[in-house]
This record gives sequence, structure tokens and C-alpha cells, in this order.
Amino acid sequence: MALEEARLKDAIKYMQDADKHTVKSFFKKPDWDIAAQYYEKAAQSFKAAKSYEQSVQAFVKTSEAMINATSMFMAGRALENGGNIALQNLGQPERAADMYKRASELFMQNMTPDRAAEMLEKSAKAMEPISVDAAIDLYIGACNIYENEDRAKYATDTYKRTIGLLVKHKRFEKAIEILQRLGNVQNETINKSAYYKTLLSIIIIQLAAGDEVDAGKRFQSFCMVEGFVRSEESAVAHAMLDAFEHRDQNYYNQTAARQHVGFLDNEIARLARNIVISNDLISGGPGAGGFNGQQFQGGQLNDHNNQHQNFQPQQNFQPQPYQQGPPPQHDFYQPGPEPQYNQPPRPSSNGPPPHARPLSGEREEADWQALTQNPAANRTPPPHQNQGQYQRHHSPAPPQQQRQQGAPPSRNYYEDDGDDGLL
Repeated sequence: MALEEARLKDAIKYMQDADKHTVKSFFKKPDWDIAAQYYEKAAQSFKAAKSYEQSVQAFVKTSEAMINATSMFMAGRALENGGNIALQNLGQPERAADMYKRASELFMQNMTPDRAAEMLEKSAKAMEPISVDAAIDLYIGACNIYENEDRAKYATDTYKRTIGLLVKHKRFEKAIEILQRLGNVQNETINKSAYYKTLLSIIIIQLAAGDEVDAGKRFQSFCMVEGFVRSEESAVAHAMLDAFEHRDQNYYNQTAARQHVGFLDNEIARLARNIVISNDLISGGPGAGGFNGQQFQGGQLNDHNNQHQNFQPQQNFQPQPYQQGPPPQHDFYQPGPEPQYNQPPRPSSNGPPPHARPLSGEREEADWQALTQNPAANRTPPPHQNQGQYQRHHSPAPPQQQRQQGAPPSRNYYEDDGDDGLL
């Protein structure tokens, strides 16, 4: 307690000394640098004495003195310190957000855009519990600073925080716009994997918004991006669209549970896992014009509504007794007589089988006629061919050697040089 009182007395003395250096007299000008130093010492002493309201006021005066001393960076830092005390110790987020915003303007005047964007982010974070719209505007303002200063590649975290807030509060249209801006930045870098995740996030948000038709169109345009078709993000997006087309909630849940969906930002991954496919009409999707109320089940279209509407039960139905009548007459096919073909007569069944007969000796006359008769001689040419053409294609091949007159029939019908012993 005694220490806090001592700190409080020191703070009051510093404030008095600072006020002396801000007074303009006939013989001297205000010394704003020294006044700013005393104001800052007073602010720190008030904070140590747990007099937070006076500490915030001292930081504001420090900032004003630094502005008069044309030290914009130090003026912005003083307002940042005052905003921290107002937010953390006094619980005044609106006041803190205003101080952060004023500090951002001072940093921009000092040509330090990174610090200016950082102040807008702190202001937006302070306004999130109070006004979501104000927080979104501040986040987008921070993104604009990075883009205007050609430092958008350092704003990845700012983009993601902005998108997370938009998705959390169902501002899907604005979230897609910021994602497209982030994608334009990532497309110019070497890390294409982050760019593919951004494209997948756009499709997920579009499906969550209920416009699967636009999601499909975006997917087709994204397939023109180099390398996206071969990525895992493309496979996940295609599976999600396929699940929406077939109204298959289980298949969608399996797709949303994949590892690559978990690699997305937390809000987008949570949104993807909470999407429920509805069988109602969805913005021109298959339920709106493609299937006309039909459901896709098991690979077939089942029109349950039309079946229910077209069913009309028969009134005053009375069963009729069964009466047995004559059997029905059918026109069966009656086969005609089998055609007669010029076939050689079969060998006689009397005697031993042909394979048991000796090779030498004379054959029976019927066997010899059956073996030597030319089947092609009895054929008649088809009507679409002339006699000469038919004989040219179906005439038997000339024998290589003529059988000698009076020689008995043997295993070979034509003699060969190696058959002299057999004949």
C-alpha cells in the first residue's frame, strides 16, 4: 500500500513537470520532447499504482506531445499502450478499439504499414464481442493496407482471421470474396498447396451456403489451375460434390472426415463437418430441376411422390369365384421334315469296326464308295453365284499323284514314294 502511494506521488510530480514544458512564454517555446518523456513516466507510475484511468489519460497526453514533436511512431506506440490498459485493466473494449484505430493512422503517417495493419487487427479483436460488423470492417481494412502497400504476402494470418470471423457468423458471401483475394496472393507464391486448400475452402463454403450449382461451376474453373486436378484437395472437392448430387449423407461424412479437410482453417473444417445434405430443393441443384422430386437410392431413381399420388384404391371391390376353363391354346412351332442331304452311306455295322480291320487287302465296295465319293459334286451353287465362280471355289484340289490302275485301295488314297512297301 505504501509502495502504491509512493508511485502515485511520483506520477503526480511527473505530470506537473510535463505541464511546465508545454507552456509557451515570451522567452521560450514549449519543449514537447521533454514533456512527452515526463508524461510517459507519469503514465507508468500511475499504472504501477493501479490508477488505471489516470494512466490512460497520461498516455493520451504523451501521444499528443509526441505528435507536436513530429514523432508519429512514438505517438502511435503511446496510444497502443493506453489502449492495452483500457482493454485489459478497465474492461473498455470500445475505448481501446478507438485508441488502436488512432494509433494505426499515426503509424501510416510514419510509413510503417505493418504496424498500422496490426493496430487495426487489435481494434477488430477488441470489437468482436460488441459489434461483429465493425470488427469485420476493421479486419478488411487491415487486409487493404497490406494489399495497397504491396505487402499482401505478409498478410496470410490476417486474411485467415478475417475469414474465420466471417465463416463463424455465416457471412459466406464476404468470406468467399476474401478467400479469392487470398488465393490471388497465394497463386503468385511457390507454395501451391496452400492455394489448393484455399480453393477447397471456397467450394466448402459454397456448399454450406446451399448453392451446389455454383460450387460445381467453381470446381470446373478450378480444374483449369495447374496441378489442382492431381491434388488431394481436388479429390475431396469432387467427392463432396458427388455426395451432394446423390444426396448421400454418409458418403459426405466420410469425405469430410478425411485428413486433408482437417488441415484447413479451424472454422472451415468445423463448417465442413457440420454440413447436412437436405433433400429439399437447393438453388437449382438436382432436386430443383434435374430429378423433379425424385430421390436417388441404390443407383435408381425412385419417384415415391408420384407413386403415392397416382395410387387410387378400387371402390367396392368384390372377389370373383375361380372358374376353371379350357387350357389356353398356344401356337407352338411345328417342325417340318428334315432336309435330305447327299451324305455318303454309312459303313456296314456287320463285322469288326473300321479301326480293327487290316490295312492290307481289299475293302468292301460300300466302304470304298463312301471314302472316294466327292461330296462337292452333288452340291448346287447358291442363287447369288454363277456356275463358274462356284466351281472355281468349290472344286476339289487336284491330286498330287494319280493312283495306278488296278492297285488295291490302301491307307493312303494316293501313292507316295515312301509307300512302295505298303502297296
